[in-house]
Amino acid sequence: MKWRAVLIICLILVGAALPAEAHNVSSNVSVEISPNSELFSVVYYLAFGRTDPFIINRGSYLNEVDSYFGAYRNHKAVEMIKERLGDINSIPNRDMVIFNLEAALLMCSEPPELKPLVPLNDRWFLDFLNALRDFAEKTDFMNFYNSHQDYYQDDLEIYINALKLLPPDKFMGKYVNISNVHFEFLHPYLVAVHGHSFNPSINGTQIYGAGGIPPLVRRVPQRTDWSHRTAKDTIFGLPLNRDFIRNRKLDELNYLAFLYHELGHDITSEELWKSRNILLNLTYFESIIEDDMPYLARYDMHFWSNVGMIYEGFADGWEDFALSHVNPVYANLSLWMQRAWGEFWISEIVDMYKKYAHISLKEGKPLNDYVPEMLEELRRQIPPKKAEELYKENIPVTPLRALDKAAVAGRIIVIYGTQNPDPKGVKYDEETADTVADCLRTFYSQWPENVNVEVKTDINITHEELKENLVLVGGPVANKIVAEMQNYLPLHFVKYGDKWILEKSKHWDWKVTSFILRENGVYPVLEGWNANYSNASVIMAIRNPFNPENYIIWIAGTDRYGTRVYRNPTYYLSSYEIFAGNEMEMGFYVQS
Repeated sequence: MKWRAVLIICLILVGAALPAEAHNVSSNVSVEISPNSELFSVVYYLAFGRTDPFIINRGSYLNEVDSYFGAYRNHKAVEMIKERLGDINSIPNRDMVIFNLEAALLMCSEPPELKPLVPLNDRWFLDFLNALRDFAEKTDFMNFYNSHQDYYQDDLEIYINALKLLPPDKFMGKYVNISNVHFEFLHPYLVAVHGHSFNPSINGTQIYGAGGIPPLVRRVPQRTDWSHRTAKDTIFGLPLNRDFIRNRKLDELNYLAFLYHELGHDITSEELWKSRNILLNLTYFESIIEDDMPYLARYDMHFWSNVGMIYEGFADGWEDFALSHVNPVYANLSLWMQRAWGEFWISEIVDMYKKYAHISLKEGKPLNDYVPEMLEELRRQIPPKKAEELYKENIPVTPLRALDKAAVAGRIIVIYGTQNPDPKGVKYDEETADTVADCLRTFYSQWPENVNVEVKTDINITHEELKENLVLVGGPVANKIVAEMQNYLPLHFVKYGDKWILEKSKHWDWKVTSFILRENGVYPVLEGWNANYSNASVIMAIRNPFNPENYIIWIAGTDRYGTRVYRNPTYYLSSYEIFAGNEMEMGFYVQS
């Protein structure tokens, strides 16, 4: 969650109420599809319809909403949402308004009463609350909500099972004083509300919890069928690729990681805020990332405060430390993806959690008491000069990083092949290249300067243009440039009989850390480098061998249809991903 929003939540939610129908995982842990969030979601849906970028495609549930609430599309609450959000064309800005409205609703009692539990000064929101109350009463919203619990069960099953993997009261209780703490997790169903933490005190009880839904795109890209259905690109509104596997255990790990990230905010944000003088001496942590990925720093609000990524690092570190007790391989994958977002210090943070968790147990003090010491130790361990070295040594090459470089350069060239003996194949690859280019143009829409996204053929490219930032579309048979660059790629296609196999290149000798995701409930994530796949699609990034300041992204498949799997290359945090139907491999490597 954006760190500034964490602080806002802490101020807003001082009166949040525990839902009466919450699913009690234990006496101190509850989870629910929040009726307050779902009331807001229904009104939002009536205002903007199925095609809105924040509406989750919930199948027949949408038909049920249309049938039950359709007569109220002109209700005042719907009109107020239209007026409030209708002029906000920026998806990130709309994301924040939706988030703040939902967060404020969590400080009210359940519908239809919706009684504010603390004084509110926002006149518009009070008027909106009156309109929502009227909507809930006239539609008998709680009747709809209670009678549609069967729809919510699929999500709740994942949430509940995840919480049982590592119960926060038992795990957190070893390191944090939870003698008067309740853990509460409230989620929407129909609208993708940005995930967030909250930690109010209610009638003398401290609440640690999370709202919204897991941020399954950008920082934590979707990789399962369930997350593909629920994920939204709430920064650019781009469609998701269909690269996913079916694995409920992986869903549970993804959700558990989200929860412990937000709980990491709950136990560290206040102490980090109190230690702001130390924090301000660490602004170079963000500056180093911004120098390399300035576009990321522009569209991701974690970077807007100069220290927001430190807050994220402490939450990510707690997430990795906690998940290592459940699935160490998954925790390591999570750590690598955090590095890909620029967190070159994340291993040091995790090591400090291990160290101070031990000290916390030994001295009988809560872990959050040691946050100032952890900050000071971080500053001593990673002075500015060493920070730059650590960045170069730890941040993998990724499509995210490559596309950022192209924003600064102001140009990126998408190259498709003309070598396919089937003219229909050439035409298909051209259409794929055009789709990739359209995604990139949308992706670059928030960069202040123009980024020229060009589409060219493999026979219409100059030697000088080969030194620029490129996206290569197609395999070596279809694309002449790919065929000529095989020795520079860590993976390549080789034909055995009548099959094309994607395998490791014998010319590639860099260290690769790789993870295999399978449709296996016992071992959902394995560490290892397979890279020997038939019927596979691949996306990868490398430094351009003709100009290492720039990058090349390659998307390809064993056939033209496999190539198009990666028509949107904008949200990948691994150096390469291989998709082979019921199996996926994600690899990371560093190129200095």
